[in-house]
Amino acid sequence: MKVLITGGLGFVGSHISNRFSDRGYEVVILDNDGHTSCINRIDKAKYNYPIILIGDIQDSSIYDKLDTDFDLVINSAAETHVDESFIRPTDFIKTNILGLHYLSKYCSDNDIPLIHLSTDEVIGNGEPLYEDSMTLPTNPYSATKASGESLLHAYGYCYNLNWKVVRLNNTYGTKQFPDKLIPYFITKLQDNEKLTIHGTGEQVRYFLNADDFVDAVELVMEKGENKNIYNVSTDESYTVIEVTKMICDGMGKNFDECVEYVEDRPFQDPIYLSNSDKLRSIGWKPKRSLKETLHELIIWYTHERDFFK
Repeated sequence: MKVLITGGLGFVGSHISNRFSDRGYEVVILDNDGHTSCINRIDKAKYNYPIILIGDIQDSSIYDKLDTDFDLVINSAAETHVDESFIRPTDFIKTNILGLHYLSKYCSDNDIPLIHLSTDEVIGNGEPLYEDSMTLPTNPYSATKASGESLLHAYGYCYNLNWKVVRLNNTYGTKQFPDKLIPYFITKLQDNEKLTIHGTGEQVRYFLNADDFVDAVELVMEKGENKNIYNVSTDESYTVIEVTKMICDGMGKNFDECVEYVEDRPFQDPIYLSNSDKLRSIGWKPKRSLKETLHELIIWYTHERDFFK
């Protein structure tokens, strides 16, 4: 099986790339080598070491250089940082909408199935999210991801694109760039710096292990229905304060001495209530928990301080 993985040098994309290489698939990675990309994420010891191409999915000329015999394309290329989306929304539109347009046309023109990674943030007002819920994004990032889903719906009809969507929770694991909550706080504590908690810290987030997510991608690839969305969500939820206390305890730090409260983020979403019954009905369930794996994460980020350098 020959698979093209866009954004394959990113956090989630690299976990997919390594798993598929383990399976013996012929993996080709297309990545723009941006500031959160890292070739070190790819396991070079694997026999089926992926081919890595440097390019951007929003560059229409890149598709003339790609093979047309892929059995599957997985799109994990995206701008994802919510705070950054307020500052430079045009970049999010270019990658998450225009880039997906070019990729979708490439797939439809060459009759290649596409699995697209989306987010539970397409509904951010605290209402339950089902696969057929009306999307109600509350920031530029989630708006572009909701628009991407709509684009796939349209291209499935007018270009007969074979597509599937998988929506993530807050995903964690090793090799995550330290601008996300868990690795960011671990790194801060290693440097004896204060942990900044936005607002009250009572925002609730569900946490999904990266390997559990790759399990979901594999299952949707094998058993998921064409032109369908699948929510990937866990039952493990914590407030930001609870996660921070877990990290402090795991590193032998006093929570009260390590944190400071700052002004809340603009338009902070209180919770994402993503329902994954549809995915679980075809055989998926989370196998790993943050509480059980946090110690491993602390060890990894402690020993790999120079990983992204």
